Amino acid sequence: MFADRLCSLSDEDLIQQYYHTRNRQAFREIFRRYKEPLFRYCAQMDLARCNLLMENFWLSLLSEPPLLERQQLKNWLYIRVNRLLKSGASEIAGETDPQQAPLQDPLQSAFEQSDMLKALQQLPRRQRNIFLLYNQCGLSLATVADIERISLAECRQELADGGNSLEFNLHGSARKPWVSSVTLAKQAAAAEALAKEQEQAQTQTVKPRFTWGLRWAEKSLKSSSSETSKPSVEIAQA
Repeated sequence: MFADRLCSLSDEDLIQQYYHTRNRQAFREIFRRYKEPLFRYCAQMDLARCNLLMENFWLSLLSEPPLLERQQLKNWLYIRVNRLLKSGASEIAGETDPQQAPLQDPLQSAFEQSDMLKALQQLPRRQRNIFLLYNQCGLSLATVADIERISLAECRQELADGGNSLEFNLHGSARKPWVSSVTLAKQAAAAEALAKEQEQAQTQTVKPRFTWGLRWAEKSLKSSSSETSKPSVEIAQA
């Protein structure tokens, strides 16, 4: 019954209860809710250190839970993990325990077999972090901008650039929809017929301007040719 009641509590109520009572069941409920999404995020940001980093993170939360003040626990967790990812502390950035190396092999093979994960790794670190925090972790864009310490407009642009780069890494340049040869022939015939119709319409609408000038020029040419064909009066008199 007590465990069922804990499941109905919000994240903030759980961490508050654990802060005041150190009730391990409250901590287990928080761990159950966030162990997988936090680990996925951490692994996609730093595969080599994710096991050791998450172990240190949960031990730290177990010993020193936060006293939240008008802050969501979800945001606090990702902000804290992000700080650890960027931290150069020796306990986090140190060499991986050899005993944990076998656990790393399935992760490495999963990354190698997934086109999506490989495409994500090709993004710049900031774009990858923004893309993961917003699309996969479900944080608001304003919170992501605060984590990266950039403006909201810059964060939005980085998110768009990251999405475009990810699409290119997955599929290459934009592909045109496949069209059959029959459809291509029909389209070519329709385009040719349309071009002929437009050509005929242009020839019908175009009319010679200043027709009176053309008629006057024709009459003058005819009269001049007839005058040159007749012998002049002077020649006849001579």
